Amino acid sequence: MQQIDVLVADDHEILRFGVTKYLASSEDINIVGEASTGEECLALFKQHHPDVCVLDISMPEKDGIETAKELRQIDSKVKILILSMHIDKEILDKVLEADINGYLLKNTEKADLLQAIRSVMKGQQVFSDPISKLITNSYLNKSESAEKELDDLNITKREREILSLIVDGYTSQEIAKKLYISPRTVDTHRFNVMQKLDIKNTAGLVRFAIQNNLVSPE
Repeated sequence: MQQIDVLVADDHEILRFGVTKYLASSEDINIVGEASTGEECLALFKQHHPDVCVLDISMPEKDGIETAKELRQIDSKVKILILSMHIDKEILDKVLEADINGYLLKNTEKADLLQAIRSVMKGQQVFSDPISKLITNSYLNKSESAEKELDDLNITKREREILSLIVDGYTSQEIAKKLYISPRTVDTHRFNVMQKLDIKNTAGLVRFAIQNNLVSPE
């Protein structure tokens, strides 16, 4: 079983204690540090280089979004999971701009948090259900300008389908099964979309979809 080194940052001591206590009870999780501020998180990250950072948004000195951006600058491969009580489109946009791997609400079940850490380590993006619904609702009313941009960039119908499914959190294997194509074909379409949009990662695709009000397929 792969060992996952985790750093937890939250300015609420009781909540931070509960999260770390639970995670540490799992054989594959190793808690390398706890931080109460953004600056403390950055210092501990430089010292321990964990695989996953679990960050609250509201922290003193530097909030979780600012901290996530700096962590990404230090190590582009680190997995960043936001754990917050906040949920609105403005915050969601800022979180996605920070190139995070997951966004969970603090009322998330303990087992779901543990599974989320394991999932982001596999390269997946993870969102609480209310966050996923917010993402979907944010682009239910598609704009003509977004459609025109996609047309101008020669984004095909199939590529749009796959883009929407990626935004909905499906893996390449799940998309392949849903669309009756091979995972390699999915990855090829994903690569082509990212090339056409000049986007380098899945978080960027999600951000593009939200900003341009794209429609998720039924």
